[in-house]
Amino acid sequence: MIVGETPRGGHVVVASSMPVRDLEWYAPRRTDITVHANRGANGIDGVVSTAIGVAASGVPTVALVGDVAFLHDSSALIALARRSLNLTLVVVDNDGGGIFSFLAQAEALDAARFELLFGTPHGTDCAALARAHGLRVVEAATPMALSRALARVGGVTVIVVRTERGANVALHRSLNDAVRRALDSEG
Repeated sequence: MIVGETPRGGHVVVASSMPVRDLEWYAPRRTDITVHANRGANGIDGVVSTAIGVAASGVPTVALVGDVAFLHDSSALIALARRSLNLTLVVVDNDGGGIFSFLAQAEALDAARFELLFGTPHGTDCAALARAHGLRVVEAATPMALSRALARVGGVTVIVVRTERGANVALHRSLNDAVRRALDSEG
């Protein structure tokens, strides 16, 4: 949806971890937008700052980031409300490191140990953090709400989409199974 709703000629900044994988696997192919991604020690370093820099070009910019990447670079939010940018930050908030739920240790460890070592729940209200910096915030609880929020252009907006890690894994498995079945039926 992020790529599909990005205005023609716009920019998409995508964080590492699940956002870049989801974009690669599920986003429609478009040749009329530019996609940017960071690489860093952890792959999430400075992605909010990168999005601000891209938006400073004057081109509408949408950034897709996970909650951990958003929190990791939250100092970039300082004074962002006073900048004349067309920037939408979409924060997928699953209260931790969602990518690790896809790996073998998610099933190999008991739930409490997995959460401590890999899930790393932060308990931070990303919407409240953005509001504390004077930013316009939309909490999108449905795909329609996300689509409406993405359609609003101008200024800086943080859209927080809360998800549950287990449901995210189940959805990905379901989508991947559907692709396998479709490929198998073609021979």
